[in-house]
Amino acid sequence: MSHRGEAARSARDWVGFLKLVKQPGLKALYGPPLSFKTSLVITCLGAQKDKAAYIGLSKHAFLRYTGSSVDVFQVMSFRDAVNLLLDLMAEEQREWKLIIYDGFGSECMPLYCGLKERSVMQAALFIASALRLIAAKFLASVLVVTTETYKGRPLFYSALSKHVELFLRTDRGEDFIRASVLTPQLLEKHAYVIPLDLIRKHVH
Repeated sequence: MSHRGEAARSARDWVGFLKLVKQPGLKALYGPPLSFKTSLVITCLGAQKDKAAYIGLSKHAFLRYTGSSVDVFQVMSFRDAVNLLLDLMAEEQREWKLIIYDGFGSECMPLYCGLKERSVMQAALFIASALRLIAAKFLASVLVVTTETYKGRPLFYSALSKHVELFLRTDRGEDFIRASVLTPQLLEKHAYVIPLDLIRKHVH
């Protein structure tokens, strides 16, 4: 494929990926460390003109996003997450069309110190269920971002798979990100190839 052909395909893939991300409903994006998950979703925020929200958990709570159309929330604990989600579910309406929930699972992991595994899973299920309700209430796209476990699945997969419409898995190549579109059963349906230089243009 010629350089011009590759550029055209990259442009089509990016437009297609962004269109998919913006479709209303709950989705989850995951991948191994250093696969540009947060950079990719920040790029999505910068590339769309509608009102949006970024909810940063754990280390992502310290991310500084300067876009005027994006509301930023910091979540440092499970209690913070529950309080924020309950507040959002109680609100009548928001203008957000895209909501990023970056760091799913990090709010639940500390619960293992005092709770049984079943109780921790119930906590993760509550978070996933609340996010799905918020997506439906606001007619928005809610994109959960989480890490990949050693089994090659998203963290708290059994909780997410009950509520998400699809998964997106990122994998880093030499100069691109491959974003695979997966069913809730993690079967691949399609894949987008997004150049790294396109992502870096939007992240400062």
